[in-house]
Amino acid sequence: MLLRSLHQLQRSPLPLLPLTSSIPHHRLSHHRDIQTAVNTVKRNAVVSHRDRIWLVHGITHHTKGRGGAHYKFDLREIVGGGKLLERFNSGSFVEVLELETKELQYLYHADDLHLIDPKTFEEHVLPMSRFTGGDKAIPFLRPSNPLRVEFHASSPLVAKMPERGTYRVVNTAPAASSGTNPSSKGTTYKEAELETGARIMVPEFVGSGEDVVVDLIEYAYVSRAK
Repeated sequence: MLLRSLHQLQRSPLPLLPLTSSIPHHRLSHHRDIQTAVNTVKRNAVVSHRDRIWLVHGITHHTKGRGGAHYKFDLREIVGGGKLLERFNSGSFVEVLELETKELQYLYHADDLHLIDPKTFEEHVLPMSRFTGGDKAIPFLRPSNPLRVEFHASSPLVAKMPERGTYRVVNTAPAASSGTNPSSKGTTYKEAELETGARIMVPEFVGSGEDVVVDLIEYAYVSRAK
């Protein structure tokens, strides 16, 4: 009986399983998006929404009594430059793209931003709309200034300005001989010209020839450089 049963098993074909039954469909795509809670998405993130790719230009959080909380995303389309103000309820998710990040060097700008890969010497050109610093950041750029560039499918999507930088003050009014007016509240500020030609407000005790740290998101003085 045992030999007969084994013989029957050998003659019976085994059922075939579909080759992709255990592989989720999204793993077969060229890139994978990450479902991310809206309250953790940061400014300048790149998201996929409505079958298009967007740069998160700004985020505002709103709360209401019975209506609950929600977020408003100021979105800028990567290709085409369209704008969209989208509302997301608290607890919802958006698709944040997984991107490859490279450090490229600033060459020059005209209507576009020209960058070069210091390893391959390949030049890349991005519209100014894809530069998170925008026109305000241009006066703070120096030749060979490193910029973080995010790539998708081997194409550069977004160039990002560093959060901080150190600059030499080349021209500013001298500090008052009596120092800060004791009758005034807070620190007295004055205009200063940096080595790149950019102008910022600095405390009155900062003099020409000194190095200062600048916040390149707010374009504001942070401290003297150590």
